[in-house]
Order: sequence, then C-alpha cells, then structure tokens
Amino acid sequence: MDDAAQGAKALTASDFPSAIKHFTRALTVNPHATNYYVKRSTAFSRLKPEDGGPNGEAALRDAEMAVALGIQRARRELIIAGQMRRAIVLYQLGRFGDADFLFKILRNKLGNAADTNSKDKAMAAMGLTDATAATRDSSVKDQELQIWEVKVKSQLSKLAPGDEKANVTIAEIPSVVVPDTGVLKELHQAQLREMESGVEPSSLQVENKTQGQQNQQETPGKAAHGAPSESQSQSAQVSTSQGPVTAKHRHEWYQNHNTVVVTLYAKGVPKDKAEIEIQEHSLSISFPTSTGSDFTFDLDPLYAAVDTTASRYSIMSTKIEIILHKKQPGQKWASLEGTTGPAPQSTTSSSFPLPSVPTSAPTKAPSYPTSARGGAKNWDKIAADLSKKKKSNSGDQGKDEDMDSDLEEYNSGDPVDGFFKKLYANADDDTRRAMMKSYYESKGTALSTNWSEVSKGPVQEHPPSDD
Repeated sequence: MDDAAQGAKALTASDFPSAIKHFTRALTVNPHATNYYVKRSTAFSRLKPEDGGPNGEAALRDAEMAVALGIQRARRELIIAGQMRRAIVLYQLGRFGDADFLFKILRNKLGNAADTNSKDKAMAAMGLTDATAATRDSSVKDQELQIWEVKVKSQLSKLAPGDEKANVTIAEIPSVVVPDTGVLKELHQAQLREMESGVEPSSLQVENKTQGQQNQQETPGKAAHGAPSESQSQSAQVSTSQGPVTAKHRHEWYQNHNTVVVTLYAKGVPKDKAEIEIQEHSLSISFPTSTGSDFTFDLDPLYAAVDTTASRYSIMSTKIEIILHKKQPGQKWASLEGTTGPAPQSTTSSSFPLPSVPTSAPTKAPSYPTSARGGAKNWDKIAADLSKKKKSNSGDQGKDEDMDSDLEEYNSGDPVDGFFKKLYANADDDTRRAMMKSYYESKGTALSTNWSEVSKGPVQEHPPSDD
C-alpha cells in the first residue's frame, strides 16, 4: 500500500498524526498532487489536543496550496475541492465573514450544475441507474455546502455589529505562488525530518520575507542554547525549526484587516510564571520549561506598530495565542519582524506572508446530459423491478468520505434528496410509476404522484420562469 492510500486509511481511522505523515511522504514523491494537500489539510484541522492540535493555520495553508494548484492545472473540480476545504478551515478559525465569502462563491459555481441536473438528481434519489457519477458527486458537494451555509449564517447572525469576525479579508484566489517540483520536495522532506525526530509537524509555508530575524532561544540563565537563523529575501522555505529550540516550540502567524495573530505551540506553560510583554514595537514571551531552563521568544522590532491597549493574549494547554491589534488597520504585514527603519507597506501581500499567483483563465463547467433517452418506457415493469431492488450505497460511501464534510453530526442529507427517497419509499406502485414518468418525461421540471393523470400522455416540460 502506497503512502497516499495509507494516509487515507489513517484519516478514516481518525489517526491524524499518521495521516499527516503519510500524506507528507506522498508529497515528497508527487508534490503537485492537489488531493494530498486537501487530505492533509483535513488531518491538520482534526488533530486532537493531545497531539498538539487542531492546527488551523497549517490546514489553511494546505487548502490555499490546493486551490493554487487547481488553478495552475485549470481543473475546475480541483479548485472547488480546495476552496471548500479553505472555507471550512476559515469557519473553524472563527473567520466567519471570510468563510461566508467563499461559500457564496462555491454556491455560484455549484448552483448551475445542480439546477441543470435536477432530473438526474431526482432519478438517483429514486434508485434509477441513469444518473451519472459526476451528478452524484455534484450532489454530495451540494449537500455539504448546504450544511456549511446554514452554519455560517447562524454564526454571523450571533455577531454584534462591527465584529471583526464578520469582515471579509481575503480574495477568491489566494496569493500563493507554487514553487517548482524540486523546491517543494525539499520542503516536504524537511517536514518529514521534523516528524521523524518526534517534533510536531509544521505546515507548508511559502514566504516572501524581508530582512530581520525572529529570535528564539532556550537558556539556563541567559546562555544561548540555539542560535536564530536569518531569513533570506525572496526565498521559499518551510516553517521549520531554527535550531533545537523552535523544534520544540514552533510558531505560526496570520493576519486580517485589524489584527495579527501569533500562535506559539508549547504544552503545559505555567500561567503564573509566564511573562508576556506586548509593546508598541515589540513582543516578548518567556516561561520556564520542564527541564529547568527558560524559553524566550522575542520579536523586536515588529513589522509595524500595534495598539497595546487592544492587544491581548491567552495561555492554553497546548499553545499561547497573542492577538496584536494593528495601530494602522488595513496595513498588510510582509513578515512578523521588521527592520530598524520604517516598515514598508505592501499592497499586494495576502493575509499570510505569501507571494502572489498569476490567475488562469477560468475553465468551463463540465456539462451533463439533461434530456431523456428516446424510446417508449414500460413504467409498470420499471416500478416492479425497482420494488425488488435493495438499496445499497456502499459504492458511494468512499466518495462521500473523500468530500470530507467534517460534520458527522449533520447526517440529515440533502433535503431534496431525502424528500424524494422518503416519498418514493412509502409510495404504492401507481405513485411510483407516476413519479418516474413525470420526472423522466419532463426532464426534471415536474413531479406528479397521480398515475391516472400521468398515464394519459407525455408529461410536458415546465421550465422555470425568468421572474
């Protein structure tokens, strides 16, 4: 069994650390495999607290890479899969405005396909075999999207006016540049080395850094245990450790319109002994470790000034989270740490310190059959045959899992799909014949349960009005 298959198996078994490791190893072989990033993003977002998770920022970066790769390959289905995962992660991060923005884009892309294939969708619900695999896949995506649309709408309705969680801070296309195969392989190999050394795996982070250092050191007293490494301008690199210290306590960050959020992963930090100092131009974190030494994380100077009165931090069981409020809202930070001179303002950087990606021409949505096959139908025989069949969805279960809804508790299914199944299952033979004949002959635009009426002749199409 190859690593991708083992990763999928581990994901299904909720062994998320193993899934991350297997998909990372698979990416060292095929670093442009979009689906591997989607799956690894899922594993990152589902990491359990005892495994140092969930790791939302790592999940988001993998989802953004999946979208960028889908655009690069001009594959509509890959772009949609990446955008769905990206939207779900943003929701899980509490960025409801951003998530809603993407869900609306996905609805626009999936809506037409769902409408065009209403006949196939109804036939699939009634157990007919004419529905295409593409239609079933589209139905699964549509079902998942409906659930998330309800959830994000509910969260947005609970927010107070002006709450930054409702802000839209992203663009449809993430500003990610896709490195060439050789560079990506090196990045994933670096991640594997982290995992094999027993370190919590970091996420893929392609950055466009400016000058500066992010100084981290662990000292018994103040003697340096690990020296910081300088970032290189215009270099693509993975957010791995800078010496032994960051291997133990890695950090990540992201930004939106008003804030910069820094997360330092460290388990069991004593709240009463940790020292966190937020200044207008610097950030300092210090706490004792289990070995008796002191861990220090310093950012001096920060990329830009912050509002110390609005900034805050929280110490949790597996991490420290610092929310820095920008003194100049809307300013994009190109890195966490700035230079000694005035910090330049970038107008092209994304919510992450990522270079931009060239846009590709949109691909046309795949077309599916919408008209009935010619020839007369023996509806009595079809209904009798269907009554004898046992419904089995085992062939589609894997596909449903691959779509990764992240919502096992929302197992109610597509309301339209469920309605057809329930109505059809409880109907008598005449009603079933009427349902199939009316839907089939009207090309999915009409549904009737009255066989005495439907049996008189062909059922006409009823296209939707323009109103």
